[in-house]
Amino acid sequence: MRERMLFLSARSHSPEDTEGYIRTKNFLDILLERFDIDLLEYSHLRRETPVLRNPALTVHQVKQPAAARRSLLFRLKRPRSEVAVTGNGKSLRAAITEMCRLHSYSHVFVAHGMLGNMDLVSSLLPEAVIVTDVRRFGGRQPQSRTAAGHGISRGYYKLNAALVRREVRRLMTKTSLLLTATEGEALSFKAVSFADAGKVHVVPPYIDLDELPYCANGHTFKDNSIVLHWDMDSTHGKNAALLFFRKVYPLIQAEVPDFRCYIISGKVHPEVAAAAQKDSSIVITGTGEAEQSAGYIRRARAVVVSLSEGCGSQVKILEAWALRTPVVSSLNGSEELICEPGRNILLAGTPAAFADHLVRLLTMPELGSIIADQAYRTLSEHYAADGVKAKVLNLV
Repeated sequence: MRERMLFLSARSHSPEDTEGYIRTKNFLDILLERFDIDLLEYSHLRRETPVLRNPALTVHQVKQPAAARRSLLFRLKRPRSEVAVTGNGKSLRAAITEMCRLHSYSHVFVAHGMLGNMDLVSSLLPEAVIVTDVRRFGGRQPQSRTAAGHGISRGYYKLNAALVRREVRRLMTKTSLLLTATEGEALSFKAVSFADAGKVHVVPPYIDLDELPYCANGHTFKDNSIVLHWDMDSTHGKNAALLFFRKVYPLIQAEVPDFRCYIISGKVHPEVAAAAQKDSSIVITGTGEAEQSAGYIRRARAVVVSLSEGCGSQVKILEAWALRTPVVSSLNGSEELICEPGRNILLAGTPAAFADHLVRLLTMPELGSIIADQAYRTLSEHYAADGVKAKVLNLV
């Protein structure tokens, strides 16, 4: 008989958090193989958890309380962890209480956008196995500012770091299984609480190499093109695209005037579309069918993955690796993956460096072939779906 799981969704993601959005969908996809799942999420935000067509999944919605919305809006003024601002609301408590009356839950999954509700979950389901996804708990920005700040600012971020460590200890005490996205994140949690270190496990993003469009056989002819592949409707995505067209694109055209650039994005910000219309070598394709989008990537000499965070960089890199196309990215866009610059990826920190890498890939096909082969090996060893799914199901 299948067990039943209550899944508190990360629907409290901002529209900027493409990677977290995809991560939630992936966890649902894996866990539905073993559990009947009641998915509970807030109802007012723009981005919804993708609803999978599965008879084992039932979706429930609850209105987010006004107090939680205010804390989300003003979180930067408070010395708190960014992900812990969504506190307990009466509507959420009432919804969980009613669901517990109707069903018995052996497991509860708390996505990282809902970690502020751990006290509520542990009090209402004291016997359940609590699984938490703690991707980027506290974020990276406060830590970097702590090191660079001075005076009152430095004291503020030290206090913030201390409060985050306290929250981490409380979180690790209450959870049964704590999942991170990278080895670095896992080590940071283990260092905070050695007694609970055994609860911490890494679950990376993944690609199913046995599904279309990744399982196509045979060599694909590479044309003289590059692909820009990230979410260009968000603020981060728009700014990254405009920076690329303003600072990088002219440098490439000066060296390789006859190349083409394809933009693959579900939505494109009007400012990006306006910039693209000024140059006939830039084509906006949208996403369309997965095989069609994959065709552009498979034929390209290079894929450029966002020059900034918040654009779904990890998954976009893995998709390009699966389609055997070399990737050029920034350190921020790639640091959570197993990347070896110059071997399975090319990284750049300046517009000139981005342009130089892309010119080399456009003019030296053998270089791109070597990098793409190494990248595919890395993907197969560390980010293939079968291995990741088996690990999650063995853990829970």
